[in-house]
Amino acid sequence: MTNFFKAFILFFLLFSGSVFGQNLIGFNAFYMQTKIAGDSSGMNKMMFAEPGSGFGIAYKHMELRNIIGFQGEINIQNTGFMVKPQPQTDVFGNIIENDTAYFYKMRSKHINIPLFMHLDFGQHSVKAVFAIGTYADFLLEKSNPETNMTVFDSTGVERIANGKYNTFTYGLTSLAGIAFCTKYGVFQFAARASLGMSKMIKIDEVALLSFITDRSLGFGFSYFKPFGKEPYYTKKEKIKKEEKLEETPLDIPEKEDNPNEETSEPQEEKADKNAPTEEDLDWEQRFDN
Repeated sequence: MTNFFKAFILFFLLFSGSVFGQNLIGFNAFYMQTKIAGDSSGMNKMMFAEPGSGFGIAYKHMELRNIIGFQGEINIQNTGFMVKPQPQTDVFGNIIENDTAYFYKMRSKHINIPLFMHLDFGQHSVKAVFAIGTYADFLLEKSNPETNMTVFDSTGVERIANGKYNTFTYGLTSLAGIAFCTKYGVFQFAARASLGMSKMIKIDEVALLSFITDRSLGFGFSYFKPFGKEPYYTKKEKIKKEEKLEETPLDIPEKEDNPNEETSEPQEEKADKNAPTEEDLDWEQRFDN
């Protein structure tokens, strides 16, 4: 996974350096639900999602008639998770204690840097947007835990509470949505998802639960301002006019007669107004006789 992360960053830097495509810059904001997961399936039953949010700046570079491209973001992200004790059961599996009022919550702030490979379908003012990529996450701070538990149980809450947070994590991320292109800019609405591929919290290796990863689902809004030589989209009205011009045959103007231009056909000589007529010749013959 580490090699994939490095290779993806390299391709992103090389691809985004092109000056022939379309560039867009803007900002985004999103809401999400974050849940932690462990390497033990039994532990996942006591981990619940908590709401979070984020905002930041975004840069987008498109190539190949604005179909394929890359997008990079730098976000400030606030996340959290909640852990509840598992219900206690007897030897027969019957629940003897299930107090859902007990909880353990933790909040944290991160710098999240996702890098997406983009596929945008549509040449008009509405585009379908799909992207997948990887992200790097840097822990800035974590709050003091919120809990109403006086004594931690031995099923995992105590291990999570005493676990060591890693300051750097990474994983996979994706988004899918729709973009509306207007003369004021590009407005994009998309669902987001991420899956942690590294250890968010490292726990004692001897314990049944040895590490924790994070995963999140959310919905976000982005605004982009295109700049560059190639337009990010083409208006439908312009497309229709161009198609109409291609279908209409060109009107070739008829060649006007030029009176001064010589023609290949001989023109009949114009009759001389002073030439004698047949009647005048008859009178002359009679006068001679």
